[in-house]
Amino acid sequence: MPKIGTNWQSIDVGDIISFRYQSAIDKSQQARTTSILVLNPYYPKKLKDGSTGFYVNGLKLEKSNITVFTNKEEAWQLLERIGTIQIRDLKNEIYRVQVNPKFLGGFGAREKLYKELKMSPIGKKAQFRSYLYSQARKSSVFYEPIKLPKDRVQLLSEGLEVESKTRRGRGRRE
Repeated sequence: MPKIGTNWQSIDVGDIISFRYQSAIDKSQQARTTSILVLNPYYPKKLKDGSTGFYVNGLKLEKSNITVFTNKEEAWQLLERIGTIQIRDLKNEIYRVQVNPKFLGGFGAREKLYKELKMSPIGKKAQFRSYLYSQARKSSVFYEPIKLPKDRVQLLSEGLEVESKTRRGRGRRE
């Protein structure tokens, strides 16, 4: 399952990405590969000195290729709670989440999403993290493959096939 390269400008809410991140606080630590579900790709935050810093906010799904979920079903339940799971690349197991509109605001996901996730046992496993945008974009970014239950993915792909056939059929009649 290879990762698919992308760039920081095309990252959007609901994408599942990975990148190497060197902590701005502890420079002695080695840069680690982090996989997140993006909630805010470019979030402005007022800092104590009055300036504005920009951050990438997300739910950490993996750190150094070690998943935070004990099984694939938990990962599915978390993503489904956030929105509609979509296939980006079925062969490489790359997905994204169309975040439920009730959770979206001007800069991406709103605090309402974080509060709702904290109430669920599965949501507590995926930790909310912020990464300094200027630091994160120093490394390459990839759409990250994740493991989901095969039966659910099969249903998702069958639904996609039916939908595309329906669209093609409508195009001929018009």
